Amino acid sequence: MTRDDSHRPATPMARAARVRRATLTLGTAALATVGLTACNTMSPQQTDVSYAPADGVELDLGPVKVRDLLVVSAGEGKGGALNGLVVNQGNQPAQVSFSLGESGSPVTTTVEPGQAVSLASEKVSVPSVPVKPGAMVNLQVGTATNGMQNPLVPVLPPTGYYATVTPTAPSGSGSATATPTGTATGSATTTPSTSESATAPTPSTPAATPSETATTSAG
Repeated sequence: MTRDDSHRPATPMARAARVRRATLTLGTAALATVGLTACNTMSPQQTDVSYAPADGVELDLGPVKVRDLLVVSAGEGKGGALNGLVVNQGNQPAQVSFSLGESGSPVTTTVEPGQAVSLASEKVSVPSVPVKPGAMVNLQVGTATNGMQNPLVPVLPPTGYYATVTPTAPSGSGSATATPTGTATGSATTTPSTSESATAPTPSTPAATPSETATTSAG
């Protein structure tokens, strides 16, 4: 008959070995927990980091907030359309200006209090972009009361989501063709009637009647 030792009381040495194994397991788990806690402490939470969840950049001009600001252009040296949203949280109308470079002529848009303006919908454009699509460019943005800022904004091609964001034609290019200068000279074309009257043949002197001829010859 085989003796069953599975229910025999554990010896002091066996109990001590089990206690040591349990202590080591708990210690390893505690170290792992401390390590994970330290990682969370040293690494900032992503939800606490401010970032722009869009292609463009954002900036604050006092009560005026500009969001998703970028330039859409087909190539270097070509016109650029501004894309972004301008929100006026103040109590007065705000005129916001945009320009490229120190010598660039600023373009402006006015935002009423408590309103928002889409730069793409308003067709706010700059005449020439000095870089290629995919690069960054310094765009001067500001208001009269809150000064100017010079953020670095991306330049994107007019494709995909921005396919309909196109710059307007430069001001003054169409005004020359619209001036009705040719209609003023049309009055001169109506003067040939005077020249025709001047060149018209004068009526000839009426010929003498036969009675007058006969009288003259008889005398």
